[in-house]
Amino acid sequence: MEGGIRKRERLFAALSVCATIVLCVLMVQHREFLDRISHWGYVGCFLVNVLASGTFVLPGMGAVITFTLGGVLNPALVGVVAGFGEATGAVGAYLTGYGGRGLLLDATFESRFSGLIQRHGSKAIFIMAALVNPIYYPFAVWMGVLRVRIGKFFFITLAGRILKNLLLAYLGYFGMRTVLQWLGLSI
Repeated sequence: MEGGIRKRERLFAALSVCATIVLCVLMVQHREFLDRISHWGYVGCFLVNVLASGTFVLPGMGAVITFTLGGVLNPALVGVVAGFGEATGAVGAYLTGYGGRGLLLDATFESRFSGLIQRHGSKAIFIMAALVNPIYYPFAVWMGVLRVRIGKFFFITLAGRILKNLLLAYLGYFGMRTVLQWLGLSI
């Protein structure tokens, strides 16, 4: 049974890594498509944030779109939609780590970190999700490697990402309106 589980884990890891690489390559090759998606309003906001959070290629693109759309759409809805998009994308990164556990983790390392994650994992996930930072993708992969429960990971990430994106959307709302007023334009 042990060999079957290891083989399945390796297959899942390989598929997760391949899917992430293919998605990254496609995003780089078709970057103009992401610009078009961002003009789709709330749906575009969701999709761009899923892609930005689920890959390592576009770590800042979601924040830019959320800030910009917060200035022209309802900032509360933009923040919530962007938060759901980023939390959904983070699950993809988590699954990459979950599948790659056998490739990335040894028993000694796991025993050192499992207790720490059980005691402080929720706080760490929330803080990392609530900050604008370029290392969230590897952090989400690491949470998958350590097998944090996926429901716990998703909902805590969702709370942190919604908070962060509400702040970005409202900064966009007030910032874009101020800039447009200075230019003599109104929304």
